[in-house]
Amino acid sequence: MSVRKRFDYLIIGQGLAGTALAWTLFQRGYQPLIIDRCEETTSSKIAAGLITPITGLRLVVSWRLDEFLPFAVNFYREIEEKTDCHFLELKPMLRLFASEQEQEQYHLRSQIHFPELVTVPAPLAEQTDFELSRGGFEMHGGGKLDVPTYLNASRDWFRNQNCFREADIDPAQDLKWEADSVQLPRLGITADKILFCQGIQAQHNPWFESVPFEGVKGEILTLKIPGLTERRVVNRGVWLAHWKADLYRAGSTYDREHLDCEPTAAGREEIINRLIEFLKRPFEVVDHRAAVRPVIRGRLPVLGLHPQNPQIGFFNGFASKGSLQTPWMADHFVDVLEGKVPPEKQLDLSRKLKRPS
Repeated sequence: MSVRKRFDYLIIGQGLAGTALAWTLFQRGYQPLIIDRCEETTSSKIAAGLITPITGLRLVVSWRLDEFLPFAVNFYREIEEKTDCHFLELKPMLRLFASEQEQEQYHLRSQIHFPELVTVPAPLAEQTDFELSRGGFEMHGGGKLDVPTYLNASRDWFRNQNCFREADIDPAQDLKWEADSVQLPRLGITADKILFCQGIQAQHNPWFESVPFEGVKGEILTLKIPGLTERRVVNRGVWLAHWKADLYRAGSTYDREHLDCEPTAAGREEIINRLIEFLKRPFEVVDHRAAVRPVIRGRLPVLGLHPQNPQIGFFNGFASKGSLQTPWMADHFVDVLEGKVPPEKQLDLSRKLKRPS
């Protein structure tokens, strides 16, 4: 296969955001090139990939679930067919109440705000496996994306299309601007536009230093739990999700002070202590990882072209919602790139950049 030198779009970063954007551009007939550093640990690579319909202590329906979920399911099913891999699993999730306040909140909200999303099976789960004295509910319309499999299958597919390169790009030094293109002389590559999907690393990108990132470190454990057969995601303070065989993953912590990728004894202890409040079976910790979620002030994704240089795009800020949100958001961003629509006001990059004084 000949080596392509000219592309329509350069995509910097192959996490959940960059991967969804690359697929969307390719499906629209464009030639994207993904450039990724291939780091071992990133927020996407350790993500649980949970699509949770009802979230938080206040039991709120996930933002725009009715719109995002069917779009995401169709998107992932098409990619599964192209890559001959399976990575999206749709199944109910189990929420166990941790307090009387949660019970009261459920009774106040369930019949008004999300009656079609919840049931209360009998029994909720195996009493020999879980503490069920406070009750709980099963929620429908959720799922789990096997993020590593999705990212790896996508990477292999784009590499076979000559649309993937492993490299580390310095936005301040490596880019050369022409009237109608951006060039990467070091790699011998030219494109119409460059789109940055760098996650938390974007806070060091000189074009986006004023974007108000509020990163949150999360730690996740991989556990061996012999004999446990529960295949739903179970949530009570922390989530517990089956991975493969007798291995499960559990998390996550929310640390706003120590924004690094180093697992900590405190994070491990926090997850374990919350697990043993509702998990009756013994378990062994076999892996422990940490990464920083790319949260942006306002808690919504941010996308758009840079107001000072429209050859530069930004697609970021999905935090823990990337599996659900990135397919629809990528489609919206490509509409923006094609000039069909402006960015939704609440997502618009120009509203997050501080104006020069």
